[in-house]
Amino acid sequence: MGFGIHGRIGIVRYSLDSQIDCIQLRVGLRRHSVMGAVLFYFLCSVRPICAELASTYPRDGGLFEWVKEAYGEKFGFLVSWLNWTSKIFWYTSFLTFLTINVSFAINMPELSENKTFVLIMSLAVFWILSFISTKGMTFGKIFTNLGALGSTVPAVLLILMAFGAAIFFDRPSASVYTVETMTPVLNWDSLGAISSVMFAFAGSELTANFVTEMENPKRDFPRAIFIAAAVVAGIYMLGSVAITMIMPTDQITASQGILVSLAAISAWFGIGSWFIQLVALGITFSMVGAIILYIASPVKMLFGSVKNGIFPESMTRTNSRNIPERAVYLQAILVTVIILAFQFIPSVDAIYNVLVTMTALTALFPYVLLFMSYIKLRKTRPDEERPYEISKNTGTAVSVATLVLIVTVIGIICSAAPVMPTWEDNLIYEAEMIFGAVVVIGAGLGLWSRFVKKTGFKE
Repeated sequence: MGFGIHGRIGIVRYSLDSQIDCIQLRVGLRRHSVMGAVLFYFLCSVRPICAELASTYPRDGGLFEWVKEAYGEKFGFLVSWLNWTSKIFWYTSFLTFLTINVSFAINMPELSENKTFVLIMSLAVFWILSFISTKGMTFGKIFTNLGALGSTVPAVLLILMAFGAAIFFDRPSASVYTVETMTPVLNWDSLGAISSVMFAFAGSELTANFVTEMENPKRDFPRAIFIAAAVVAGIYMLGSVAITMIMPTDQITASQGILVSLAAISAWFGIGSWFIQLVALGITFSMVGAIILYIASPVKMLFGSVKNGIFPESMTRTNSRNIPERAVYLQAILVTVIILAFQFIPSVDAIYNVLVTMTALTALFPYVLLFMSYIKLRKTRPDEERPYEISKNTGTAVSVATLVLIVTVIGIICSAAPVMPTWEDNLIYEAEMIFGAVVVIGAGLGLWSRFVKKTGFKE
């Protein structure tokens, strides 16, 4: 079997893994399922764009290399900085979800609402996995392979059980489905849902790595993207409907939605708690592997790829496995501070929602630079050899990237849409989100300015 089929499987598998995030969305699941699916089909353009860049500039660095090619070292550093800072918030939200799965796996779901348990488990897991990540990726791949299906089997089982109960056993649905309830509604809630869907697929540039492993990328990569889009959009829509068939929308929480829904339908079928424990364990294995593999990647991009002198040498020095070990531990300290800070929020579900929203806002900024870089490179280097390209026509390729760029900007704006119940709460919410983004970007530009003044660096 050649690399072609492995590449296609890898892309589809990565796309399916992201569905756990999508099916956790709380706001307006019924009305936004169609909207989210259409949006995802459109966002699939991200992967071919990244595949073209990866095949044209096949060097370690990813986003850093692509943006640097278009706009130079300064913006290469900035995209690495934004990518790393967004992952800082992503870790904390992901750890919250991980601890919830652990509580279900040990058949003590009440611990998922215990802030002390979530705090201790999150910190312990992240520090242990940070240490493991400095020793290489082999251990992480074991967990990823063992738990690869852990993020997709639960969604498929949820769909089969929900629809099976309704069709074959006449179980009444918890929600009413009509043309009106299934029609997308444009309001502040739906705008917030759009940004959450976009965040669920952030990181899709990673699938571009498969393009160099394919025997015929021009044929195989678009085919893999189409298959992934069809399967993932189907699971997203059906999974969202399945959850609302089992539970009323006002009882669905973002952090526990899929597990609580599975527990409810399993109890209806008379299946014991062992089933939910098994499902939660599978998700846990998958998430542990994902965290290990993701911990070192943004650190290597930021501390290992940028110019010497931006950070202290102790932070950029790599160990025998080419991992900037001290930078990994610095990252663990920052994640610890963030997790401790969020203990002042009233509930675990509130913590999860705030973290996901903050991550959605910061995680999309690097994509603005990514698409702008692609557009510039296609315009200024039309004759460059591109082993894989989304279109031989420069105008068509630029148009596709421009449309995706516009959607990304809209997603960033939607991430800051007011969702709080009162005007005063919305004012605080907006100020925190906007101030946070300004601080992150300003800090990155400040580090670069300090580096230029200290070294006299010129592009």
